[in-house]
Amino acid sequence: MSQGPAWLDTFPDLKAVDDPAWREVADRALVVDLPEFAPVYIGGDVCRNFMLVQSGAIRTYTVFENGREMVLYHLHKGESCSLTASTLLTCGKYTANAITESETRVVLIPKNDFYTAFDQSTEFRLYVCAELSGRFHELLLLLETVGMRNVEGRLARWLLENRSESDCVKASHRELAHELGTAREVVSRHLKDFEKKGLVKLSRKYIELADVNALGARFSSQRA
Repeated sequence: MSQGPAWLDTFPDLKAVDDPAWREVADRALVVDLPEFAPVYIGGDVCRNFMLVQSGAIRTYTVFENGREMVLYHLHKGESCSLTASTLLTCGKYTANAITESETRVVLIPKNDFYTAFDQSTEFRLYVCAELSGRFHELLLLLETVGMRNVEGRLARWLLENRSESDCVKASHRELAHELGTAREVVSRHLKDFEKKGLVKLSRKYIELADVNALGARFSSQRA
């Protein structure tokens, strides 16, 4: 098996694909560097490439009619963009937006090459389908979370799931609002209430989880 282009080292599952159709497509892929906060795609645009993230981070989000944003998912090193895959497969247009969260390097596979690989490479097709399945599962969990009407429980869940090993979260109130699909003022009000109850300690873009067990109970009670 040939080693293929260097970018494949970031994607071991794709590097292991050994058939002529995929190898030719991989050799023609474009590697592009994007600055921080650069638009990657915009809802309504035509999708022209299947995208993979070699380094950096991308936020995919939707915007409601009232201007409020909600994060759908994040892309990090070694992950592929399922929205580009699903949009290409349906020959449609983007239904969401994406922006880089840091300097990011992406690998772009033009749509005709994507179709060739999907049609002629069983292993590549299985890779794409597995990625789509995983992202679909994540979106189901997101819908479950959004279905919890009480923002308090959703906020507690997000803090618990995104805390560091030292039980800290680095995020502004505005960023949390985007993650939860609500207003910044709502997030701030609940965080201040959490702080008053001794559940968290607040500072600028930094939240320390002071009582993880109590936060877990707060989420569980809302889930019930």
